[in-house]
Amino acid sequence: MKLRIGIDVGGTFTDVTAFDEDLGDVTVIRKYLSNRAEPMLVMDTIMKDLQTEFGKDAVSLILHGSTAALNTLLEDNGVRVGLLTTAGFRDVYEMGRQWRGGDVFNLYAPAPKMLLSRDRIHEVRERLAFDGTVIEPLQRDDVVAAVEKLQAQQVEAIAVALLFAYANAGHEQEIARIIEEVAPGMYVSLSSEVNPEWREYERTASTVANAYIGPPAARYLKDLETLSLGYFPGARVLMMKSDGGAASSRMLSRTPIQTVMSGPVAGTIGSRYLGSAKGVANLITFDVGGTSTDMAVVPGQLLHKSEVSVGRHPIRTHAVDIDTVGAGGGSLASIQLGGVLKVGPESAGSNPGPACYMRGGTHPTLTDALVVLGHLNQHALLEGKMAISRDASYQAVEEHVARPLGMSVHEAAWGILRVLTTNVVIAMRTISVERGYDPREFALVPFGGMGPTTAARIAAELGINRILIPRDPGTFSAYGMLVSDVQQERSLTRITRMESTSCDELNAFYRDMEAIVLNDLVNENIPREHLTTVRHAGMRYAGQSYEVDVTVPALNGPQDLETLQQRFHEAHHRRYGHMAQQQLVEIVNFQVTGVGQIPKPAMKTFEIAQNVTPAPFETRDAWFGPQASVPTPVYRRNDLYPGTRLIGPLIVEERTSTTVVYPGQHVEVDTFCNMLVTEIGA
Repeated sequence: MKLRIGIDVGGTFTDVTAFDEDLGDVTVIRKYLSNRAEPMLVMDTIMKDLQTEFGKDAVSLILHGSTAALNTLLEDNGVRVGLLTTAGFRDVYEMGRQWRGGDVFNLYAPAPKMLLSRDRIHEVRERLAFDGTVIEPLQRDDVVAAVEKLQAQQVEAIAVALLFAYANAGHEQEIARIIEEVAPGMYVSLSSEVNPEWREYERTASTVANAYIGPPAARYLKDLETLSLGYFPGARVLMMKSDGGAASSRMLSRTPIQTVMSGPVAGTIGSRYLGSAKGVANLITFDVGGTSTDMAVVPGQLLHKSEVSVGRHPIRTHAVDIDTVGAGGGSLASIQLGGVLKVGPESAGSNPGPACYMRGGTHPTLTDALVVLGHLNQHALLEGKMAISRDASYQAVEEHVARPLGMSVHEAAWGILRVLTTNVVIAMRTISVERGYDPREFALVPFGGMGPTTAARIAAELGINRILIPRDPGTFSAYGMLVSDVQQERSLTRITRMESTSCDELNAFYRDMEAIVLNDLVNENIPREHLTTVRHAGMRYAGQSYEVDVTVPALNGPQDLETLQQRFHEAHHRRYGHMAQQQLVEIVNFQVTGVGQIPKPAMKTFEIAQNVTPAPFETRDAWFGPQASVPTPVYRRNDLYPGTRLIGPLIVEERTSTTVVYPGQHVEVDTFCNMLVTEIGA
């Protein structure tokens, strides 16, 4: 037996999925309560359970997705950081950018947060030209003096962000060597490694953030690998990255900022894989966990972005384009000044959790509202493994929402669901309609513990007619890890006008980066026959201050250059609604992604059951509006065979999630055992 293990650490639950390479099917699906204070205790329990059941030689690959780096930034519990920069540029990090984005008219908009004070920013004499030419050599004495001052200030990590270091990393690398001499063991974060692209502020902020999370993230990665290999000595341990690939702790220890979106990305990878198997190109992913909702538009391929914002920290890193809102099963409901019902972003998490968990929580959450509405089992979750209290949910909703607003408990619970739904719909319109995508042309793929429970409301408000619910949706992100590849990236900033360049010049840039990423992957023991590269270019119209990511075709002649420009025009029009084909076009950033392909587990198919109508195991009252309940049949998902067709309203319960099908909808089970929910008559 050879197992691949996918482990997704969420704010409330840690999900585990194991794929048996010999059987060609998923054999283990489990959920554990997360422990944000001691995550390795949960990991130790998981590994011990798996070793006891399958033996220490059974596991070949462990893929891990975690919010460790993300939470370090959000909770402001990183290490004490210092910064070295070029003389005369000490204030770049504090000045930031004038642009406020959506807060442009807000006089009180908060500035980006700084992770260190100005007294820990030190200048060193050196200077590079924009093309990397050395104008002034690095002064070693400045570096030594600065490092000694930072040691006296008790810093644990040093960020180095020099002017134009993206064009020539020599001075930063020399500083790293000097730091190792003066302060052995000091964690060093170099901008030429973290984000070797132009824009001084973003590059500096990202390098500081990388240093801030570096020591705890590096320890987490090392502890995870040590723990995993202790139980399974023959396994390879990989961590999910923000870009949708995976990498070893060795590859990520110097740039853990690449894992800041490690948790949410795996479900998007799994959704694309599911869509490919189903022949459905356009997808909107909808991952609802205990603390947050992650969503992404997938128009046939993953969309990426070069910058993310985490707790008012701007970070430049290549990431799958995912938006997150504070809306999940543990989202707290409360009455604000003026009698306004608010749901989220604060969450009850896993401790104490929703009131119904009986772990000390007394305030109502979305989970409690759904228990009151009859959408969730009123006695137990996880197929009976987690007992819940319907009375506790009633009491919490009544005391904190219904009574203050002068309404019934069921009206209050319906209001909680509606408010959370509205928050999600607004965010989903932003990533779809406002970017030129019509949600009606997409299928919604809900997963996570609460995704299938709330998907029907979301789809109705967006006009989406198809809801594709995968097998075991509550652990689908862990499954997504099993269909990921090992990836490594390199980027280069060279402003290049398309009308004055050639295929030979562009190919030279790409070949140098391809050689580096392929060598990195070979060092990860990926066979060369499994290695491929993908070329991207950050392109813009001359004079613009932003770029659009474009996939680069094979560059063999003038026609290929025209194809590349046309791809840019189309991408610009798709993103911004217009193009200017007469304007000069520039490439700003060159990027190569090296992919070490891992064989994917095929999605198992099942025969269509003929003339089999499953029977519900119970009928309970459920509310699909604020006024009256409806007797609703409840089915076990294991009883729904391929070919099963049922008309709502109905509820489908399984070990990892609950699916709610509203009146006017019907559900059909396909040959992969996915459920497709559509409007009747559509």
